[in-house]
Amino acid sequence: MLPSKIPVRSRSVRSFDLITPQGRTYRFPPPTLSQRLFRLLFAHAETVAISAAILALIYVAGFAAEALDRSVFDACNDRVGLRRVG
Repeated sequence: MLPSKIPVRSRSVRSFDLITPQGRTYRFPPPTLSQRLFRLLFAHAETVAISAAILALIYVAGFAAEALDRSVFDACNDRVGLRRVG
């Protein structure tokens, strides 16, 4: 089933006005560069954490595979050494 609306990427806030029930208007300044960077990093924090966990698992799996690989070859080399030809 196709979605009824195409998701729209949120735009950055340039200014923010708040109108109170009494009719007063408060104009907030636009976000600073550090606030925009923090918001960008916070939006992608989950993706970065999952990617780091996957890379760590791959790294650990490499060490485990190397340790298992060596033990298999050591066992084969021991058997070859016991055989006598002739």
